[in-house]
Amino acid sequence: MNFLSEHNLLIFLLQFAILLGVSKLAGLLFERFKQSSITGELLVGLILGPALFGRWLPQYQSILFPSDPLQISMLETIAWLGNFYLLMETGLDVNFSRIWKQRGKALTISLTDLVVPILVSFVPIYFLVGDAWLIDPSRRTVFTLFISTIMTISALTVAIRVMYDLNILKSDTGFLIVSALTINDLIGWVVFTIILGVFSQSQVELPVVLRLIVLTIGFAVLSLTVLRKGVDRAMTYIHEKYGADTGLKTTFVFLTGMLFGAATLKIGIHSLFGFFIAGIVLGEAKHFSQNDRHVMNRLVHSLFVPVFFANIGLRLDFVKSFNWQLVLLFTVLGIAARFIGAWLGAKLARQDKSDLETIAICHTAGGEMHIVVAILALSAGLISQHIFVAIMVASIISTIVFGPWLAAALKRKRLVLLDVVLGKDAVLLDTEFASREELFSELSTRVASRVNLPVDQVLAEIQLREEQMATSGGREIAFPHARLTGIRHPLIWVVRNKYGLEWDSPDAKPVRWIFLIITPASNPASQLRILQALSLTLRDPAKFHGLEEAQDGAVVLRTILADLENCQECVLPA
Repeated sequence: MNFLSEHNLLIFLLQFAILLGVSKLAGLLFERFKQSSITGELLVGLILGPALFGRWLPQYQSILFPSDPLQISMLETIAWLGNFYLLMETGLDVNFSRIWKQRGKALTISLTDLVVPILVSFVPIYFLVGDAWLIDPSRRTVFTLFISTIMTISALTVAIRVMYDLNILKSDTGFLIVSALTINDLIGWVVFTIILGVFSQSQVELPVVLRLIVLTIGFAVLSLTVLRKGVDRAMTYIHEKYGADTGLKTTFVFLTGMLFGAATLKIGIHSLFGFFIAGIVLGEAKHFSQNDRHVMNRLVHSLFVPVFFANIGLRLDFVKSFNWQLVLLFTVLGIAARFIGAWLGAKLARQDKSDLETIAICHTAGGEMHIVVAILALSAGLISQHIFVAIMVASIISTIVFGPWLAAALKRKRLVLLDVVLGKDAVLLDTEFASREELFSELSTRVASRVNLPVDQVLAEIQLREEQMATSGGREIAFPHARLTGIRHPLIWVVRNKYGLEWDSPDAKPVRWIFLIITPASNPASQLRILQALSLTLRDPAKFHGLEEAQDGAVVLRTILADLENCQECVLPA
């Protein structure tokens, strides 16, 4: 029997501390420049790995990161936990029930963005990737299908963060983009799991392929129906028996991920798919709150994920494996294929012409999922290190250019002045609403009286948007909204409540400031500009402090109207 020595533990603790600490610092630095922290974490691995540290000071690099299999496996275990729970945490962000209710347009965009990139990518990859870069040249067709499938994956988390920064996340267009990317994630992982299973077989046989398809789809369907109900009951029992803040919820989440991962491995599917589905199932539990998601996100991204991405660089010589032709091919092909697919999907879904480019750009970032898929294929011996490095670099480039590209596309649109109806009677300060339902009821009555529509119709529209996506952006602020037929101008109601209202906020804080936005159904772009103007106003500490201290609705009125008229970063096509 082999036991860990004190020296093994010493090296492991040093490795873990250095990778975690330096990776988090690098991640924070990249986030300050509006870039993904993952880029910084990968860079740490690149510097400490054989590419730089090992090339310049090999004697010291081998001391800190020895080639001893036992030592390597200790750090690899932490890295794999990061990989597993990154996929589960990604699944937690998939609100399957809400999105499935609105699946029409989103499904059209998602399916087009899955099929078109494969069609666009297949021929160039088949003929331009030489045999020297393949593990087994005789399986070129399966390899090409595998890489083409990777080209379909878009970065949901990156898109959400950038849309939030540009103040369009809570708009109807933002919700449609998130819905399409979510469905893309779910279907894409099913397809990828099947192709990975086929790729791992020594021979491609029809019975094997059919078995993988049936097992993968069957497990997904079983999980999202029967197992989802069981998980919900278990979470409800924990919530009612031990309280909302018990650590048992976190334990149950981790155990569920492990069991789903083990189950998929047992039936011949990769465990990452099991963790991803586990996240979706757990996220559907009615007693799994936004605060619980926040706790999981902090835990996973503070401890495991940085080590996973940094560890990639420790095992590969990126300088030796870098090939600029492969990087250029995968970068251009990936971005172009995803853009074309999403643009055509939005066109088929009959989206407004002004939104087509926005929707398409939001599908171009590769993000961490490209790297996760690629490292999985590399570890299974399915792709070479040159191919892996090309996929990884292409993913980083697409993520870096995504934010500036989207911002530039929004600013190119011509601005027009909005005729917004916002009177003194629409500013309600220091109200005492006890619940969101009570607030919506009162505001619906006021809106209905102004626009001469039934109260029930107005309330239903407001609640529909809330069911689709929680409209709180954090910082005790929410932007509920609705589009109504038969009105000519946008309307805004502003409420400052004395008490915080439960709103399923991303930062788990109750909401005190509510900005109800009502826009004409015939002018969907007006909602986008109003949301941007209000978000920019509320992110300005001086202006927000002025609103907090205001005792007269006229002060609030003047501040908001001034920003609506002068917002230079807001977008509305003429």
